Amino acid sequence: MGSLKKVEIAAILGEEFSKLLADLGVIEDFKLGKYQCYVCGKQVNRENVRLIFPLSENEVGFVCKKSSCLSKYKETSEQ
Repeated sequence: MGSLKKVEIAAILGEEFSKLLADLGVIEDFKLGKYQCYVCGKQVNRENVRLIFPLSENEVGFVCKKSSCLSKYKETSEQ
């Protein structure tokens, strides 16, 4: 996986979502269910993922669609 850059996207659907995961180099592991919500630890999938963010130069994290998880992520990322 190459260097990650910050890109804000309002919404992404269908093939665009798959392309984003492929561009990030995580599509196969995502399809295999290897990613969990950064906040609650629940496995993320196409139906419940709300946010994708850089964890480090070469890693991404995911937040599920639960409003409590999104709120907690925002609180920690703003510090």
